[in-house]
Amino acid sequence: MLRRRLRRSGSKVVEMVRVMVGRPLSRFFSRHHTPSETKALEVRNLTRAGEFSDIGFSVCNGEVVGLSGLIGAGRTEVARAIFGLARLDSGEVRVRGELVQIDSPEEALAKGIGYVPEERRAQGLFLPLSIERNISMTALPSISPLGFVRRAREKSLAEALSKRLDVRGAQISAPVVRLSGGNQQKVVLAKALALKPDILILDEPTRGVDIGAKAEIYRLMRELTGRGLGILMISSELQEVLGMSDRVLVMREGRIAGEVGGERMTEQDIMALATGSRSAHTGGAHELAH
Repeated sequence: MLRRRLRRSGSKVVEMVRVMVGRPLSRFFSRHHTPSETKALEVRNLTRAGEFSDIGFSVCNGEVVGLSGLIGAGRTEVARAIFGLARLDSGEVRVRGELVQIDSPEEALAKGIGYVPEERRAQGLFLPLSIERNISMTALPSISPLGFVRRAREKSLAEALSKRLDVRGAQISAPVVRLSGGNQQKVVLAKALALKPDILILDEPTRGVDIGAKAEIYRLMRELTGRGLGILMISSELQEVLGMSDRVLVMREGRIAGEVGGERMTEQDIMALATGSRSAHTGGAHELAH
């Protein structure tokens, strides 16, 4: 009886999604290209005491690599360190094959790394400022020759990205606080894309947004990877991780416990690695020895 009710409930959700976005949400998970073998980002032996240890992985051009795990596993901490928001104790980061030293977000942006943080309101936006100013903030060097902001360039950039991401709800001159959660998230994404990064780190990209905004964010991710951009995506939604990722790295207690890939990867594979279950060796999961 309970299973029957759950199936009915699931069917209603699927139908609601279809009505709201015009097609099943799963359609936005489909993969239309094969990632390149060229590495956009490679990290080796990253360690920060008390948070994570011996982290190593790569993200290729045109690839979405999911970073999964239980709360407290160290996923966000790794992303923040790569972006220069936290200092590493050891390890190395390579961007397009070049060994780089990143000690600040400004240096990460200069190297072609974009970042969408977990908490958009607290970490990703200046709420009293306009939509236009929020979007253009990361691109100030390109729109401010000789230290003076060229308003025409700023407006043109903001309008183009706002249109591309379909930001709705207010004119770009309005404070970003007036937008809905989904549209605020689009502004954070636009801000990250303003400098045309080669690598994009997304931490919980669809948290707290409605179904329509989710579908649009998934569409954008596939558009970006289709153009060769590499994406590292952190998400607590297993359906999202499985649907959007070409490969999934699973963290447990500050380390990468294993990798899941291919058509056979399942929620059970991910949870087995995240919890340390021996069944991690089944299906599409591969457990890494440490």
